Parts: sequence; structure tokens; C-alpha cells
Amino acid sequence: MKSSDKQLLVEAALAAANHRLEKQAVSIMAAFPHLIEDEVDRRICESLIYFALGKRAQALRALNGLHTEQAEGLRFLYTSSAESADMKTICSLITGGQDGDQCNS
Repeated sequence: MKSSDKQLLVEAALAAANHRLEKQAVSIMAAFPHLIEDEVDRRICESLIYFALGKRAQALRALNGLHTEQAEGLRFLYTSSAESADMKTICSLITGGQDGDQCNS
């Protein structure tokens, strides 16, 4: 399978989760080991899907043992309330301090 096809399936899973299509998102996520070779990337994507589905505990569990800046940023996001979330800090953590323009909004 071409990498662009794999990417499209991962994006479809994220879109399904964002539209609360849990069964579809979870079904596609079951194929992630065949779609996303890198374990860290795969677990981060799984975490994002669980978070979009409102399953914070599962989102956090998907990040267990990951010590990347992206994982730390997502943990910070998942454990923050909407009122206390520091979006600039979260954005900076998730992007590894890059894309500063995106973190200014």
C-alpha cells in the first residue's frame, strides 16, 4: 500500500473520531500497526483519536511510557481544563518548540 493511502486512512480515522463516529474510528485504528510503522507515532495517533472521542483515560494510557515532547504536550492538554489550558505552552510542547507562528494564536 502506498504511503499516501496509509496517510489517508489515518486521517479518516481522525476525522471519524472528530465526528463522533466511534465504531468507524476504532475499526480503522485496529489497522494502525499496518499503517504506521513507528510505534511512537502510532501511539500518539491512537491517543488523539481517543481524546477526540472523549475518552481521556484511554488517550492518556496510549501515551504510557512515551517521553517525547509531543507526548508530554498531549498529556498536559488531556489533563488541563478548558479554563486553565495554556494553549501556547501546549502548542509549543506538541510542536517541539517549532512553528512559533502557530502557537501565537
